Amino acid sequence: MKDDWSFYAAETYPNSTFYNLSPTRPLSNSQQTSASASFPLTPPNHRQVQYLSTSHKFPFPSSIFDVVVFRFPSAMSEASYRNIVAESKRVLKPGGYLEMAILDLDMVNMGNRARRAVRGLKVKMQVADSEISLASASDTVLRIVGKRGFTDIKSCNVGVPVASTIPAASRDTSKRGSASGKGKEREHDQSEELSLADMMKDESRAGDESITKMVAKVGRWWYTQCYEKGVIPDGDLARSIFNDSSLLSESEKWNASFKLVVAYAQKPNVGRRRTASV
Repeated sequence: MKDDWSFYAAETYPNSTFYNLSPTRPLSNSQQTSASASFPLTPPNHRQVQYLSTSHKFPFPSSIFDVVVFRFPSAMSEASYRNIVAESKRVLKPGGYLEMAILDLDMVNMGNRARRAVRGLKVKMQVADSEISLASASDTVLRIVGKRGFTDIKSCNVGVPVASTIPAASRDTSKRGSASGKGKEREHDQSEELSLADMMKDESRAGDESITKMVAKVGRWWYTQCYEKGVIPDGDLARSIFNDSSLLSESEKWNASFKLVVAYAQKPNVGRRRTASV
C-alpha cells in the first residue's frame, strides 16, 4: 500500500497498530533523530516493513492480524495476486478480514481516443513485463479470494469519473481573443484550493462540480500510480495519457469512469475439513 495512507490510518486509530508493507525502507534510529527536527515522524503505532517483491512471503508469522488491507495494488502478474491473497489468509487470525480497494485497467464507457490510449498503455506494460496481467484486476482478485476459501465475500463497484468539466480555456482558445469577466472568475475559482470539508458544505451546483473535479483528479492520480508509473519514460508524469485535454474532453462527453471495486472477505473461523474415502 502507499505509505501516506498507512500514516493517516495510524493517526486516525491510535489504539491499533499498523504494519505497512512497502518497498520503502524504514528509517534507522540515526535517521529518525536527524529527521525529527525537519518534519514529524510516523505515529508511534505505525511500523514500516520493507517488502520488495509481491512474490515473496509476508515477513510475519501465521494468524497474527485482525485485518489485512490490499489497497490500490500496482499492476502485477496473476501469480503475484495469488501469492498476496494466500499470504493475507495465512497471516490473518481466524475470523479476520481481508479488505480490498482495486482499480481496474480498463475504464467504463471509453471513447475512441481513450481506447487507443489504454491499448497503447497495455502494449507498453506487456513489453516491460510479459508476465503482467492485463485482465480485470478486481475480477482476478475476487476469483482468487473465493478459491482460497474466504467466506462472506462482499463487493461494491464504484464509478469514479475520469474527467469533470474541462476549463473553458482548455476547450477552445482559438475563437476568442481574451477571456470574459465570467471566464476570469471561473478560472479564479478553479485556482483556489478548497478542502473536501469546505466543498461538502457548499450545497450549490458549483459545490457538486468542485467535488466531482476533485474525485476525478484523485482517480486519475491513482490510475497513474497503479498502471502508468512503471512504464512512463523517466517517470515523467507530464507524459501521462491524461495530459491530453482532448482525451479528457471525450471522457467527460462519454461519462467515462474508472472501475473501482471495494470489497471484503472473511477468513473462516474453522478451516476446511479434509476427509479421506475408505
